[in-house]
Amino acid sequence: MENKVINGHTLVFTLSEKNSFENIRITDGVNNIIADFSDVDIDTLNAIKNNLTKFEASVSKNKGTFVVVSKYSFDETLNIAPTLQEAQDFIEMEEIERQIDF
Repeated sequence: MENKVINGHTLVFTLSEKNSFENIRITDGVNNIIADFSDVDIDTLNAIKNNLTKFEASVSKNKGTFVVVSKYSFDETLNIAPTLQEAQDFIEMEEIERQIDF
């Protein structure tokens, strides 16, 4: 699994073949998370979507944003973007909304 922090407050992680979340380390100041699942098949996404929904609720509770990057629209409640850039743009818009208390 590869993960990196961008813009000082957003963690981006990509699943490896092991599909393990154990290497994710969230540091102070990181409240947004992007899960890059662009190479994950639809069957796997459907199998883990309940866990992703619970994770999204946890991130949201902590005033953050969770976005999944995927070519599949597999859940209506999750924030899903087709590219990493669009996921970053979505988070920027959410940050602006939180700043103006929208």
